Amino acid sequence: MAVSMPVLRRIYAGGKKYEDVVLLNINHDMKNTYCFSAELRNIFGKVIQVGVSYTSSTAEERKVFEGGIYYYAVRNRDGTFSLQRSEVHLRIRACSFVDSIDMLITVAVAKDVLPEIRNGKKLFIMEDGGYHPSTIDNLEDIYPELAGNIIGSVEQTTSGTRILSSRTKYNYPSFSIARSEIKMCLESVFIGQKIVEEISSFISYTNNFLNYSPVCIIGYGIFGRAVARKLEGYRCSISVCDTDEVIRSAAEREGYPACAAVTSDIFRDNQVFIAMTGNKSFGIPELKQYLDSGADNILLCSGSSKDIEYKDILSMIRDPEDSAFAFSLTETGPFYEKYTVSDGVKQKSFFIIANGMPVNFCREGSISLTDRMIDLIFAEMTLCATAIIDSGKMENGLYLLGDSEAPVQLDEWKLIREWFEINRLYLPVDDPEQCLFIHPCRDYLRRETFHKLSVSSLI
Repeated sequence: MAVSMPVLRRIYAGGKKYEDVVLLNINHDMKNTYCFSAELRNIFGKVIQVGVSYTSSTAEERKVFEGGIYYYAVRNRDGTFSLQRSEVHLRIRACSFVDSIDMLITVAVAKDVLPEIRNGKKLFIMEDGGYHPSTIDNLEDIYPELAGNIIGSVEQTTSGTRILSSRTKYNYPSFSIARSEIKMCLESVFIGQKIVEEISSFISYTNNFLNYSPVCIIGYGIFGRAVARKLEGYRCSISVCDTDEVIRSAAEREGYPACAAVTSDIFRDNQVFIAMTGNKSFGIPELKQYLDSGADNILLCSGSSKDIEYKDILSMIRDPEDSAFAFSLTETGPFYEKYTVSDGVKQKSFFIIANGMPVNFCREGSISLTDRMIDLIFAEMTLCATAIIDSGKMENGLYLLGDSEAPVQLDEWKLIREWFEINRLYLPVDDPEQCLFIHPCRDYLRRETFHKLSVSSLI
């Protein structure tokens, strides 16, 4: 096999197989996720993958899951998405990226999951991005046999965890690793590096460059801070915008000017904005501030999730009828569009990089995390999944790995050491506090941002 998951394979080698569990793996449409699904077949009775098509895998890449059932979408030139089941065209089109995932999950459940449930099996959901809750809730209303036969889910992202936390009722236990030590203190280094490398590459097509440029990072959380540290090597003038006073103070202590909101006085010519919040962060108020500023050109980039950071701007561009601004497309090129924006009095230009999507997933064939790195994340997700299953009947609700009150606890440092050993990496000292990239507000982010979810969301 060209791609391998050695940590995951070692943990479960010769171990128990959960024959009565169907695992739905909702993950990126990339080679390493198909490899993950192939490994999961050694652990669970049946594995079905739904590929989230930020970019499209190739038929050759999907061969690592040969004989498996997988769904993915192909982006058409008109912006619609054609749906596929394995290598068979389904003759179904979705109008948008998010709609395509909803439809893929719906078809996968109806066609491949429900027959297994009717034969006495249970469903477990593994996910990257929080796509399943609304779709599964709707399907439980349509298919009564689905309700009560989902034994749990595991989510790995912060944005997906936010979506899970918005549920008013939990019909099964959901676990998030978004605030695990591995995600917060190790993976963030690799993600930050990839985001900065891609932005540097993409904006060069606009005849701009990252080196020595003014950069504003919106959101100084785990990944925002990792991006800031990587930008230092580019000799950028870095500033931070974060709504949280505690986080802003931490940014300032680390040498970055910080503000609570994007206001007219922070704009500079050819400034690069990198949005890292996982929420809408740059929309109508920020555009108004830009038009009132003395700057003449900015570049908008996202290292977050979907197109959420600039969603309001993108919506106004696509549907200008109700817009407070007039937009005009003036230039296009690889990975960018350039627009002018006017409020009827003032007019300025800006670039949207990679259609407002996360830059680390936009280049065809690009790898956001190498297989050797993502192996550790996948292993942690799988350990949480099997712990939920082994527990018998965990109380329904949202739980967070890293929370001392969570019913599942993992020895993450042991898992990290194993990852270092398998990959023959340099571990200077056997001490996580000295080896890992620890955010100064790590405990605050875990406690204040997510602790309430693990307690109050139990229903």
